Amino acid sequence: MHFEGINSNSDRWPKMPKLTFEYRIIAGYIIAGCLWIVFSDKILDYFVRDPDVLTRIQTYKGWFYVLITAILFYSLLKSHLVKLRNAEQKAINSDRLKTAFLQNISHEIRTPMNSIVGFSELLKDKNTTESEKTQYLAMIGKSSDQLLSIVNAVLDISLIETGNISIIKNRVTLNNLMDELYLSYKPLIRNNIYFSVFKGLEDHLSLVLTDIIKVRQILNNLLSNAFKFTDKGYIRFGYSVVNDVLEFFVEDTGIGIEPDFHQKVFERFLKVGPENIKLYEGVGLGLSICKGNIDLLKGKIWLESEAGKGSKFFFTIPYEPVNEEEIVMIKKTENIKNFDKLTILVAEDDEINFMYIKEIFRGTGAELLHAVNGKEAVEICQNNPKINIVLIDIKMPVMNGYEAIKKIREFCPLLPIIAQTAFALSNEMLKAFNAGSNDYISKPFKRDQLLALVSKYQSTDGM
Repeated sequence: MHFEGINSNSDRWPKMPKLTFEYRIIAGYIIAGCLWIVFSDKILDYFVRDPDVLTRIQTYKGWFYVLITAILFYSLLKSHLVKLRNAEQKAINSDRLKTAFLQNISHEIRTPMNSIVGFSELLKDKNTTESEKTQYLAMIGKSSDQLLSIVNAVLDISLIETGNISIIKNRVTLNNLMDELYLSYKPLIRNNIYFSVFKGLEDHLSLVLTDIIKVRQILNNLLSNAFKFTDKGYIRFGYSVVNDVLEFFVEDTGIGIEPDFHQKVFERFLKVGPENIKLYEGVGLGLSICKGNIDLLKGKIWLESEAGKGSKFFFTIPYEPVNEEEIVMIKKTENIKNFDKLTILVAEDDEINFMYIKEIFRGTGAELLHAVNGKEAVEICQNNPKINIVLIDIKMPVMNGYEAIKKIREFCPLLPIIAQTAFALSNEMLKAFNAGSNDYISKPFKRDQLLALVSKYQSTDGM
């Protein structure tokens, strides 16, 4: 009680306002002058008795004080002005970046939105043929993906710069990741481009511990740039182990980059390319996101490039291999495709989203139960021991997903729970894992993504 009283009394004292620069200069000048006059006069009175000598010394003393204070104040003012000029330059750069951002983002958002709105209107036309409808839907899907990538890029760079993002390591089979990327980009290959992948480890040695989301995002950004800027020649990507680190590369024979821009390409909203080259799509955030993620992974990124001859980007991340016993365990649970007799509880308050999930599982043999809030999800789990998997939204009324997961874990410690959310932030993913979920999927997700994630936990007995 005694210490609490002291703390409470100390809190009552008003905080002293911080003096501004000009007041600190004046206060310092007055204090220094008073101290100089008082102490120097006492010293002189003690050692000097001749009035004429004392007068001359007092004159020199005055000039000495003026000189010293002039030097001192010059250094202080210079330091302050440098800070002001740096702040002014940062403000100018910030304004330039903001202008560049608004120009780029306006163009990049309006372009896919124009396609989505335009083709949606054309679909309403009664004279539209089935083949045209298929074509229009494909265009709408492509534009939706483009719009989503723009939104994700802006969110990612914002999270990186504010520090609201963290590393979540998990087991990753690098060779599977390489194959996945190769297959996803292979349809984009034109006849005059050779596309290949290099895997530096054998399959049974390629299981490592890292943040797969960030590694995939980095490689996706680099590969997207390679395909965007390469019209002929080859595109190669892969990895190898160099000096106990994983060194990845993405190489192309595209337009290349001038040496003066090798560091600037990692700045936000910067687009590098010859002036007579067509304007490529993108907001200029891909490489800055790559650098931010690599910094978080404690790695490095650099490039070798020459204008007109292509580019080769390298990046490294720590090499943390996983032993072979764990690889065998993972392989036993892969490639489970049959959903017959599978009961899934979908906790989702948005009716349209539930309808979408219902359509995804239509024809798979899975039985779906529906809860519209977290409290109802907990009650359904308690009353239905046949439930095999729970797909639960994080943001729900009555009881949110985090609380619902914790309560379900009290009586179903082994039941596979997959959290889903529209937040798409790493800290939200971490909170979901801490609450007790087994996995996480962010909205918007595609059919293949959700089915692959559910099949991963299909054979697990939760009761």
